[in-house]
Amino acid sequence: MRKLNVYTVDHIDHLIQPTEFADTTLKSPALQIFNDFRHSAPAILDAETNALEALDMMTHEHCTFKLVVDAHKEMIGLISTEQLSTQNIMQHVSKDLKASELQVVDLMRSRENLIALSYQQIQYCTVGDVLNTLQHNGESYCVVIDLENHQIRGVISARDIASRLHLPPLDIERQPTFLNIFDRLYA
Repeated sequence: MRKLNVYTVDHIDHLIQPTEFADTTLKSPALQIFNDFRHSAPAILDAETNALEALDMMTHEHCTFKLVVDAHKEMIGLISTEQLSTQNIMQHVSKDLKASELQVVDLMRSRENLIALSYQQIQYCTVGDVLNTLQHNGESYCVVIDLENHQIRGVISARDIASRLHLPPLDIERQPTFLNIFDRLYA
C-alpha cells in the first residue's frame, strides 16, 4: 500500500461549485448537465410530507425541486418550490382542506405528466439540444430514463443548465392548454 500525504485546510477557504467552471457551452455534451443517479443520490421527498414543511425544507436546502416517492421509494412525481408557493397552496385550499393539511402528493406533478429523455439519446446530444427540447415542450425539468434497464436514471433542470452556462434563470413557460387558460381566467 502507498502512504498518502495528509494536509490541513486552514489556508484553503473556498468551496468550489460546479457553476464556477466556465467549461460548459451550448455545444457541450448533454451528459455534463445531467444529474446522474449512478453518481449522486436523487433529492427525494415522501409523498405524505406536509407541503408547508416541504417548502421550508427545500428553501433551507437551496433546492428548487425534488422527486416524490411512495412508501416503496418508487418515484410517483416531482415537486418544485413553485408548486409549493403560497399562491399555489391557496388554490388547493377548500372548506374541507386547510393549507396545513396539504401534502406533497396533493401539489406534485405526477410521473404521467412529466417528460423524459432517454439516457441512450442524451449520450449523443448537446446541452443546446436538451435546452431546446425543454423550451419547445415548455418544461423546466425532465427525467432521464434508461430504456435498456427500465430505470429512472437521472434528472435535468433548465435552472441548472442556466447556472452552468452562467446565465440568469431561464423562464420556460408551459405550453398553454385550454385548461391552463381557463384556470388563469377564473383564478
